[in-house]
Amino acid sequence: MSSTLRLLALIAVAYALTGWLALHFAVPPGYAAPIFPPAGIALGAAIIYGPRVFPAVVLGSVAVQAFAAWQTGHQPFSHWAPLAIALFAGVQALWGAWLAQRLVGFPNALDTPASVLRLIAIVAPLGCLPAASMAIPVLLQAGFVPPGDGLFNWWNWWVGDTLGAVIALPLMFVLLGQPREDWRERKFGVGLPMALAILLVASALLQVRNWEAQRIEAQFDRDSEHLSSLIRKRLDAQIDMTLAVQHFMAVATDIDRQKFRAFVSPWLQRYPGTQNFGWSPLVREEMRQGFERAVRGQHGDDYRILDRDTSGRTFPAALAAEYLPITLVEPFSRNRAAYGLNPLSLPATASAIERSRATGMAVVTEGFRLVQEDGSQRGVVVYQAVFEGGAADRQGPLKGVVSAVFRMDDTLDAIIGPTHSEGIELCLIDTEAALANRRLYGPEGCERRDWLPPHGAHTAALRFAERNWEIRLRATSAYTHAQRSWAAWATIVFGLATVGMLGGFLLIASGHTRRISLLVARRTAELATLTKRLDAQGQALNRAQRIARLGSWECNADGSALHCSDELQKLLGLPRAATRALRDLYPFIHEDDREALREAINAVLFRPQERALDCRSAANPGLITRFQIESEWLDGRPHRLRGTVQDVTASRKAEAHIQYLAHYDALTGLPNRSLWLSHARAAVQGAERHGHSAAVLFLDLDKFKTINDSLGHPVGDRLLAIVAGRLAACLRDDDILARLGGDEFVALLPRLEHPEDAAVVARKMIAALSAPVSVEGHELSPTVSIGIALCPADGRDVDTLLKHADTAMYGAKEAGRNGFQFFVADMNVRAFERLMLENALRRAIEQDELSLHYQPQIRVADGQVCGCEALVRWQHPEMGMIMPAQFIPVAEDSGLIVALGDWVLEQACRQQALCARAGRLLTIAVNISALQFRRADFVDRVADILARTGANPRLIELEITESALMQPSDALHERLQRLGGLGLGLALDDFGTGYSSLAYLKRLPISRLKIDRSFVRDLPGDAEDVAVASATLSLARDLGLEVVAEGVENAAQLEWLKARDCQIVQGFLFAPALPAADFLAWLQACGAQPAGTTD
Repeated sequence: MSSTLRLLALIAVAYALTGWLALHFAVPPGYAAPIFPPAGIALGAAIIYGPRVFPAVVLGSVAVQAFAAWQTGHQPFSHWAPLAIALFAGVQALWGAWLAQRLVGFPNALDTPASVLRLIAIVAPLGCLPAASMAIPVLLQAGFVPPGDGLFNWWNWWVGDTLGAVIALPLMFVLLGQPREDWRERKFGVGLPMALAILLVASALLQVRNWEAQRIEAQFDRDSEHLSSLIRKRLDAQIDMTLAVQHFMAVATDIDRQKFRAFVSPWLQRYPGTQNFGWSPLVREEMRQGFERAVRGQHGDDYRILDRDTSGRTFPAALAAEYLPITLVEPFSRNRAAYGLNPLSLPATASAIERSRATGMAVVTEGFRLVQEDGSQRGVVVYQAVFEGGAADRQGPLKGVVSAVFRMDDTLDAIIGPTHSEGIELCLIDTEAALANRRLYGPEGCERRDWLPPHGAHTAALRFAERNWEIRLRATSAYTHAQRSWAAWATIVFGLATVGMLGGFLLIASGHTRRISLLVARRTAELATLTKRLDAQGQALNRAQRIARLGSWECNADGSALHCSDELQKLLGLPRAATRALRDLYPFIHEDDREALREAINAVLFRPQERALDCRSAANPGLITRFQIESEWLDGRPHRLRGTVQDVTASRKAEAHIQYLAHYDALTGLPNRSLWLSHARAAVQGAERHGHSAAVLFLDLDKFKTINDSLGHPVGDRLLAIVAGRLAACLRDDDILARLGGDEFVALLPRLEHPEDAAVVARKMIAALSAPVSVEGHELSPTVSIGIALCPADGRDVDTLLKHADTAMYGAKEAGRNGFQFFVADMNVRAFERLMLENALRRAIEQDELSLHYQPQIRVADGQVCGCEALVRWQHPEMGMIMPAQFIPVAEDSGLIVALGDWVLEQACRQQALCARAGRLLTIAVNISALQFRRADFVDRVADILARTGANPRLIELEITESALMQPSDALHERLQRLGGLGLGLALDDFGTGYSSLAYLKRLPISRLKIDRSFVRDLPGDAEDVAVASATLSLARDLGLEVVAEGVENAAQLEWLKARDCQIVQGFLFAPALPAADFLAWLQACGAQPAGTTD
């Protein structure tokens, strides 16, 4: 036999055998089983071997249909339906295989959750639809399945096939799946647990089925006993009625039709099914004619004594010694046919009468067709003899007989009713009668022995009116269906579904194990290489930590088992030890920093977080280390502590230097504007609180620009330093002198007893500068103009005082310089002019008098244009061109800066969109004021402008001044993150003029720093500017930020910046700020070459 034939035979036998077993679990009265593994065998074989298994599936299904026919009591193959169902099974297998190929794809190792779930949850249910959907209509048409059970059998069939497929498919694949190397090692991992689970569920399924059958059988017995009890009670009542009529007729005299009707009518109404009650007096032959005349006279009719033959025909009674003619019968109208009938003419009734006459008991006849019966139902008559002298006296002569006739169908239907008999068939037989005449009630043939099935049947003996009857009951399919327990069936389905899920889980788990095995083999081969590589990387890490002066440590949550890297031991000077705990680190930390370190460690042990702090070394307090600490948590508890320690001494010194440069003037060593303002505000507030007077002196060197331009910046810088020293010598310790910038100074004189004391100080300053100054061989005689504003007379806040002092200083200059002036109210004219400028600026924004000029930004590395800065210009119709330095402060003071800033940003975005459409991808930088940036709706306004203009946000850079970022907060960080999320670039403008610090630079999402032109202007000759610029470039490089230098005006500045890796520059060396059209023309004509140079 070829291998193909052996395979097909194996599949057919497996299909038939498992199908035969599955039919034992069919839920009565179902044709289908709740689990049908052959469906899974057929589907698995079709998936693995393809369409060639179709004949084997059909053959196996033919065998199963033969088993099913025998089980349901039908002759196998007496109908074409089983053969059709076998074909449907084959079609279903091919359909499921096609579906599996489309949704899962085979060959497939089924080692991923996705492929297993698609097979179990999609292919199995959908693939099992055809057989049930095609077979049930065929079985309904052939009569194998009752019409009322069609839907249940379809559902049961489909669920059975689906569960069978879910359970059998894993076994099919582990036993027969191809290629075998994918399944060989999974045979025991899947097959053995599945086999055990199937055996357990099958035994449980069989037990549940038996319990269900026993429960239905017990319920049927209870219902049958109840029906039998009802029948007995009704028949007993019939006897009681007959005896009551007997007693009535025995004692009553002169009974006529009306009296008889009045007595029996209540019984007739109470017990439906009773055909009539009758009275038959004893009449002897010699009394016949007189008796007939008397009755005719009494009733007024043609009464005659009648006989009846077996066919039901009546005729005048033949001569006989005695007659028992029916004289009274009620209800008379429907029993007229029995009027005058002599029951002694029929053997069955005559026999019953004789037995009652002999025993004095009520005797029932055999079943027969009543003379008044139009249909085919059977009737019986109960006869009770009545004797002269009393009902119980059998010794007296016979007076007559009482008869009670009832139709069996009507009587029993009235007894049991439709609700009690639903699903139960009843048969009542007379066991003493001949076989052909035994059935009194019930379907045809119920008197035969084979009418009762082995299960769902009940019999009860019944002694009625001296005759032996038998009650037979059997359950129909409707009864079984009504009694079916869906809970038990659901339990079965749940158990089977659980086995199916187990199969899917085992496939996933074994597939995962298989993939892990393959990975282990591959990883094992890689581990040797990786180990060598890791050793090399470890050595490289140690070198990197040594270079970066960075060490690491790790320990348990309780501080035990501390592991320190070599570099950490070197940094802290730890001695080498076999074991070490976290507490061993504390002695090597400066005693003033130990408590802070403990608090940081306790904090990360309290909840998952990271902490960072600086600690000094105990052995070398000048060494500053940065501790980064974090905790690892498991199951809600701290598990490990780890961290790094880095030498940040140089960084802290650089930061401290930058802090100094940010708050002090590098040239003179005096506080700068920001530091002076903070001290001045505190002093003014203290003066107001304690009632003191104070003064602000605004100083400006006279004609300093002439010195600077004629003798050069080095001479000017030296002069400023000397002037600063002389001015500072004129002040008290509590007084504060600051350089605002250029040749402007400001002094704060707190706690003045008299306003004239400010004039005294001013005279001292003027006098201190009167002595000539020798700078590099030049003898200079500097003078100063001083404006004085008094607190509280001229203002109660620093800004007002500074403004009024500035106004007074201009008054001193107008008065001839080298003097001082107190602020007077008339000086507010200048403030009025400022207000006029504010109103003109408001109109300029509304009437579009503003324009944008663009100054190119050059990439130092290749000299190419990488962007430009948008700068606003104001062309006043009367005053001409007004530069930003004149109107920007006015805009900031008046709040117009917001509208002005929105206008500038929108115009710049429109220009960028125009350039993009023309094929020029150019980044445009836009200045954002602190007031504009701090508005809550700033990000939304930017997003709206981008949407309206269609600008590419990645080609728009927002330049934000340090003053806008002086107070870092979560809200500030979130605002910057949102701007970055829009795609915008962020740059820090005028870096070095404010409160620059490493702390906030590291946290803010900025990509560029812009060195203010004030630090570029005197490069490379000014040492302080060199220091600031160098520190800024170094800091930016460490933080990974680009640097843009503003105000590059000569080649020396460019070369100095280029040598120190400044990436981008802008300034007059390349081009001034140009109108849009001129800027585009400049791009076209000059590219990025510096102005006045050639290639």
